[in-house]
Amino acid sequence: MAFSGGTCVLNFEVTSYCNADCPSCFRTREKENLLPYKHLKVEDFEFLILHNIKFFKNNQYENWIAKFCGEIGDPLLHPNIEQLIMIAEKVFDNVEIFTNGGIRNAKWIKKILFLCNKTIFIFGIDGLTDEINQKYRVNVRTDIALKNMIESAKYRFNQINWHYTIFNHNYHELPDVIKFTKKYNLTLLCRFNGREFNKLDDENIFKCENLLKKNNIEYYVCR
Repeated sequence: MAFSGGTCVLNFEVTSYCNADCPSCFRTREKENLLPYKHLKVEDFEFLILHNIKFFKNNQYENWIAKFCGEIGDPLLHPNIEQLIMIAEKVFDNVEIFTNGGIRNAKWIKKILFLCNKTIFIFGIDGLTDEINQKYRVNVRTDIALKNMIESAKYRFNQINWHYTIFNHNYHELPDVIKFTKKYNLTLLCRFNGREFNKLDDENIFKCENLLKKNNIEYYVCR
């Protein structure tokens, strides 16, 4: 659980399945030590959420956010993700779904955003081409991810919907990434990779920071 002013964010890992093999991800580095893959049961999530409405509606916080995090697995691989979203929408003010984007399709994204007006998708895509994106997002279909993100932006305006992690192998794409966001009305948040995998050197960090500041784009260091 994370607190930020009048906002409370609850992180839910709804599945340990993922379509990607990101090099610095725990799932990739510790495959032998992972517990058996599994999905969170809908009935367990429903019991947890609907039996704690009073707690979730505590007036101490103005805004309650359910965050379906993709730290261990990608939420869109849960076979009953639609049901989980519907349950969360009954209680929370906002529902944030973090995904690498290479799962489902644009038609499905449109359906969810039409039915669930509290829900937004946040895409972790680290390249405009499959070659660049797959240097970190290994096994992710970049073409599908980009189409899903573009579709999402049509229905959710002025909300951060693209998390672009900057590595030494993709920092040169940043000017084109910014142009891409303007073309498709995307809101960008950049993360400087703080792990050892293709970590940015100081000179490239300086270049990227100047460009991001010039374009009023938020960024932070991801560790």
